[in-house]
Amino acid sequence: MRGASRVVVATDDERIARAVRRFGGEVVMTRGNHATGTDRVAEVAKKLRNPIIVNLQGDEPVFDPALVARMVAVFAKEPDVDIVTACHPLHDADAFHNANIVKVVVDRRGRALYFSRAPVPARAMDARGALRHVGIYAYRRAALLKFAKLPRTPLEIAEGLEQLRALENGMTIALVEAERETVGVDVPADVKNVEKVLQHSLD
Repeated sequence: MRGASRVVVATDDERIARAVRRFGGEVVMTRGNHATGTDRVAEVAKKLRNPIIVNLQGDEPVFDPALVARMVAVFAKEPDVDIVTACHPLHDADAFHNANIVKVVVDRRGRALYFSRAPVPARAMDARGALRHVGIYAYRRAALLKFAKLPRTPLEIAEGLEQLRALENGMTIALVEAERETVGVDVPADVKNVEKVLQHSLD
């Protein structure tokens, strides 16, 4: 990826490792008992010295690389931000009520107030104010290592969303709005949607 000093695939699955090695990629094998993807990335980050770590997760296979560059740029502009992630407007009512699709509520500065699988804010669809969270993260290395040392929190467990651990411990998460909607893989049926998007990009 342009601008990245190093690209590493972190996994505990030898099948994934073999696939990466076949195309010449770099793999770091991790423990298999991590509670979240962020905890897995933190294990690898301990061995790195890069000040910024970007976590591209396998369930968000379609994204604009320029979005990641915009996310990383936030750290230089906003020194108090610990984590940067992404979102885009959500206009589909079914998606708004789908618990597999994570919604985010932000303040006037674009900082995360809360993430939820519930339809929040409650009347957002009427006001066209709903935002879908895109599961791509950039961290200051120090913040990532701090996060990994924290115990899982009640809201994180209740929602099944690791980023709430950061919010519950007073960490700051900034949001960058994607210029176009992304397609995530939340359930197996979503794979077909991703395949369609990838095929369209090749046509």
